[in-house]
Amino acid sequence: MTTEPVRVELGEYTLEAPTSYGPRILDLSWQGRPSLFARLDDSVALDGPDGPYRFRGGHRLWAAPEVADVTYVSDDIACQVEVGEGVVSVSAPADGAGLQKTVTIREDDGRLVVEHSLLNGGDTARRVAPWAITQLRTGGVAFCPLPPNPTQAPQADRSMVLWPYTDPTDPRLEWRPAALLVRAGPGPQIKVGSGPAPGRLGYMADGQLFVKEIPPARDDADYADRGAVAQVYCNDAFLELESLGPLVDLEPGEETVHRETWHVSTCEDPEEALARIVEEGT
Repeated sequence: MTTEPVRVELGEYTLEAPTSYGPRILDLSWQGRPSLFARLDDSVALDGPDGPYRFRGGHRLWAAPEVADVTYVSDDIACQVEVGEGVVSVSAPADGAGLQKTVTIREDDGRLVVEHSLLNGGDTARRVAPWAITQLRTGGVAFCPLPPNPTQAPQADRSMVLWPYTDPTDPRLEWRPAALLVRAGPGPQIKVGSGPAPGRLGYMADGQLFVKEIPPARDDADYADRGAVAQVYCNDAFLELESLGPLVDLEPGEETVHRETWHVSTCEDPEEALARIVEEGT
């Protein structure tokens, strides 16, 4: 079996999926433009229960909540890449935590529908949630919406979540009435999240706007990270746009699926990008 990455054309998008580890999507190019995805060397890694978890860049599927013995299990295992008409699926055998992960992407009218599947391939039940993470190169601006819901007045209608290492006075954070902007530049690590219905996350760099649309939190479900279904993480090497599915008790053989929709367009102005993401949609 080849160990070379597989390049796939889906409409106006070109994707690259590795076969020797994953499931991952290393590159996403739109209309032949340079990919906004980060590419990292193997030194960028976390200590996992079975060796280093290498970030490498691109898009990955993790399991929430963030518990090292589950989340940081190595994905250095051969993957199967299946390509069909307008669709590609990347899957791996069960990892050291007993979770089998699959990422399936199909083109739909200029957008990419990305499905993330966690299947319990072990012999005991697990409480997990799909956690979809896209690593982007620095130098741009991320948009994390906080859209108000006037119909809920006078009750609280939304939340902003901070991680212990996040300084809310960090100059890379810019507060707007219905969004938080994160400038991906040098500085200590920061992470913010929002819920219950941000709708989308965005990142603008080099004249391109990458948007991922995400489902709102369900009223009948529990979520990790205090209900922050949309999350933005930034450090010196990369910025991440992340989304969470609900926590599910998976019995052996059961799976849960989380869906995002990706879209790339031209954009040079952060104010225009903000309007598209928060005010007008995409």
